[in-house]
Parts: sequence; C-alpha cells; structure tokens
Amino acid sequence: MDLARRLVSPERLYLVALGLTGLAALVSVTLPAAERGELAANMVSATVGAALGGLSVDTFLLSRPAGWIMSRGRGWIAGILAVSLGLTALAAAALTTAAGLGSHPVAMAAGCALTVFNTAASLGLRLRRFWFVYAMRALGGAVLVAGYGLLWLGRRLDGGLWSELWLGVQVGTAAVLGVAVLAWARRSGPVAAATAGRQEYRADLLAVGRLHVGVCAQMLTYRLGQVLVARFAGAGPLGVFALAVAALEFAQSGAVVRAQRILAERDPAAVGDHGREVVKGAFPIAALAVVGLAVLGMLSPDYRNAWVFGLLLLPGTLALSAGKTWSAALLKRSGEGATTAVALVTMSVSVVLYVLLIPWAGAVGAAVASSVAYFVYAFRTRQRLHRSTPALVNRMA
Repeated sequence: MDLARRLVSPERLYLVALGLTGLAALVSVTLPAAERGELAANMVSATVGAALGGLSVDTFLLSRPAGWIMSRGRGWIAGILAVSLGLTALAAAALTTAAGLGSHPVAMAAGCALTVFNTAASLGLRLRRFWFVYAMRALGGAVLVAGYGLLWLGRRLDGGLWSELWLGVQVGTAAVLGVAVLAWARRSGPVAAATAGRQEYRADLLAVGRLHVGVCAQMLTYRLGQVLVARFAGAGPLGVFALAVAALEFAQSGAVVRAQRILAERDPAAVGDHGREVVKGAFPIAALAVVGLAVLGMLSPDYRNAWVFGLLLLPGTLALSAGKTWSAALLKRSGEGATTAVALVTMSVSVVLYVLLIPWAGAVGAAVASSVAYFVYAFRTRQRLHRSTPALVNRMA
C-alpha cells in the first residue's frame, strides 16, 4: 500500500477514478439508448437530489477554518447530515417525478448514499487523506465497470437492473468510506467538549444557507437540462445526451482536483490562479472525447448524434474548467456570498435557455444552453474574483 502511494499521486489516482467512471459510461452504451436513458434518469435524479437536499455539507466542511470541527463537536456535524439525508430523499423523489423516468426508490436511496459519501470524503480531505478518498472513488468505478460487464455478458440489457447495480456501488463505497472516517476519528483520541456558543452555531447555519443556495444554483445549471430532456424528448435522447455530458465532464478532472486543493488550503493568500493551466489540460481530453463519441456513433446507430452534443458542449466545458478553480479561489477569498451571487446569475440564464430551447430543439437545445451558461459562469466568477481581490489576481496573472 505504501509503495502504491509513493508511485501514484492523489491527482493521478483521481484521474484513474474518473477514467473508470468514464469507462463505466462507455460500457453502458451497450444498452439500447432508451434503456440507457432510464439509467441516466436515475443517476441525474440521485445526484441532483443529493446536491439540492444535501445542504452542501461536503463543500461547507472543506471551506471551514482549521479547528472548526473540534470547536463544534461531532454531534453538530451528525445533526446537519441527518437533516440533509431526509431532504435528499425528498428532492430525489421530486426530480424523478418531474423527469417522468426512473425509479423513485433507486433515486432516493442513491441520493442518500451520495450525500454520505460526499460528507465522509470532505472529512477525509480535511485530514489530508487524499489518496484514500480517491482510491475509494476508483474502487467504486472498477466494481461498477465489472458489474456492467457481467450484466452485458449475461445479455441482461435492462436499464432498471443496471440502475440497481449502480445503487449498490454507491451504498458500498459510502459505507466503507464512512467507517474509515469514524475509525480515523476514534484514533485521534477523545474529543473535548464543544466550545462554540449559540452565535457560532447560528453563523454556521447562515453560512450553510448562503453556500447551499449557490451550490443548488450550480447543480440546476449543470443538470436541469437532463431532467427537461427526459420530460420533453424521452428516454432515448436522454441516454445519448447524458453520455455526451459524461464524456465531456472527464475533461474537467484536473479542475476538480485543483478546486478541492484550493478549498483545503488554510491560507487564502496562498491560493493561486490555475485557470489557464486547467484549460490547457482539459482541451486535448475534451477533443478526444468528441472524437470518441463520433467513433461510437459509427459503431452504434443509436448514438450517432452523440458527437454533435459533445462538440456543442466542448467550448462550455473549457470555460467551466477554468470557472471551477476561480470559484474555489473566490470562495476562500470572499466567502459564500460571492460565489452564490455568481451561481444565481448563471442559473437564471440557464433556466431561461433550457425552458426556451429544450421543448423546441430537444437535446441539441440543452447542449447549446449548457455551453452558454458555462461561459456566463466562468466570466462572472473571474469578474467577481478580480473585483474582490485585485492584489491576488495581479499576483496570479
């Protein structure tokens, strides 16, 4: 294990995890487009449900200053998590109803599992356990790929069954990581009594609220299009469009890792600008993803339009990659209010575009609307970062 840690950096391990997730998405194209649409509907309802109902506990925990957990006590974290699980289940159920596709039990259970995993992952990252957290992501992806492969070999091409397998992987990885975090906490010794008072707890709730509004707005920007494609275009187009989205998201891996490291940085003044760097890293991966979608379309007629969606999403993907690192820097430098303001503006633009374009142009409209919204997000984030921290931006340029 120690040798593996020396040979494989956390960044590379995260790329492996994303690669396995991408491979799972690739294996899922062996499903007919309509069956893959059912799988995608369950995934999007669960992930958006976890984002909307999860109170952004994962991002909130990462953004807290050193010593915060000790001053608040473990019971405070457990209480926030318990409330978020109930809200996650309700949100996932509502989204499944809105999409008109998928299984309510699968989406609700998977959403709760994602909330637990994300919370445990944040606590692990605060403890600098980057390698273990990313290893769990990679392990989950490997199990999912193997499971999909076995179902394909058995000719069990049922989107509902594949969704249940995906649910099982989410529950398993959440359970393992959650137990690991509890073990780390136990080894750290007895926890002193919480020292925070009512004012501090109220400040936490206000911070959660401000941050969560922004995160909800971001998730609606990223995923509402898929819900509306399911509603207005049906399972087949959703299956193809969701594949293109997943392929292009792989190009954002470097930005995600960089943003997590920025959030884990305790000194805001030490945060640098890595926007140009992550765009340079994202472009070749995004271009290869579009090429891959084109090749897939030649091999499987069900997915012949996937490359079109990928090409339309590519410019926005590059903008979003830079925007994620700038957003993490803005959060550390200026707080939740600044990132929330940007997210609300972006959501307003995206929702209007989704509602106007998707009923008329289906998945093509969703791809165009998404790219435009991602550009708005990146532009507004950079603008706010420049205005709020001119000294930092000048040093980063």
